[in-house]
Amino acid sequence: MRSFRWCTSVALVTACGGAPAPAETEGATAATSSTTDDATTATADGPTSTATTTGDGTTTTTSGTTAAPTTGEPTTADTADPTSTSTGEPLGPCDGPRPGPDNTGVPQGVRLVPSGSITVDEDGAVVEGLDIDGTITVLADDVTIRHVRIRTDDYYPIRYFDEDNVGLVVEDSEIEGLSGNATAAISFANYTARRLNIHGTADGFKADSDVLIEDCWVHDLSNGPDEHNDGVQSTGGAGVTLRHNDISGASNAAVQTGDLNGATIDLTLECNWFDGGGWTLNIRGTGETVPMGTKILHNRFGRGHGYGPWTLDDPDPIIEGNVYDDDDSPIP
Repeated sequence: MRSFRWCTSVALVTACGGAPAPAETEGATAATSSTTDDATTATADGPTSTATTTGDGTTTTTSGTTAAPTTGEPTTADTADPTSTSTGEPLGPCDGPRPGPDNTGVPQGVRLVPSGSITVDEDGAVVEGLDIDGTITVLADDVTIRHVRIRTDDYYPIRYFDEDNVGLVVEDSEIEGLSGNATAAISFANYTARRLNIHGTADGFKADSDVLIEDCWVHDLSNGPDEHNDGVQSTGGAGVTLRHNDISGASNAAVQTGDLNGATIDLTLECNWFDGGGWTLNIRGTGETVPMGTKILHNRFGRGHGYGPWTLDDPDPIIEGNVYDDDDSPIP
């Protein structure tokens, strides 16, 4: 695994992330790249960056900063206006199209450069434009990962807990688990996930504390014969919000909380599409770890559950505006 230091463009990421490949891939189309003998890499639209590899395998780069090159027309995710085109009013948390294949993951037209596993160890780094066969390890604060596709059966596709870092943002990316050994796309705390396409992992996300997940599509998890798969799993903590996601395809629950690390406090589930599982929402805890401050607001549920839309141990939750998606019938 190579070390990734302050790489802020597709060309920089290529040099830092691993051995360059002879061609790039793209969300929908193909593009080409060139690689010279001194590890200088350039995209057709971007600047050149030079990689220097030291004896310990660490890779550093020198170059300017540029935005990731794109082809084709801008996508909805790139150009969406936070106001309604008909009324001019700000969009609410339940507005906007349902997350799915057309508005999550790497936007159409974004070029991706093949890469192996990388490690990010500089605060404020931006990782973008990579097609990763492997993992990303984050050992820094305020890192942004965008326009990245990860395919792996390693346990942590994005490993983000070794140094208790904060401020991770992952957006407009796809994370595919190649087996149930890939435990979850991102774990465990202090991150924001936006417009991600998550599939093939055992769980979609592990989200314990200070996590915001919005506009993501979690589907088709591994669901092996001895697995208990959850769209989002928490083992206790505070301040997790799921807003405007589509979460389904998990054998156990769309959202599962437990009390291994303490009570689940201030869990907010707002404006999501949920389906599947035994109980679709399984919010649990007893005694000193009973959940508190749970909000289940304006969600739409499928009927693919085994027992019902939810069971929860919070003695005083706020529940309002939830319906079945097929006929808008209210769920009390």
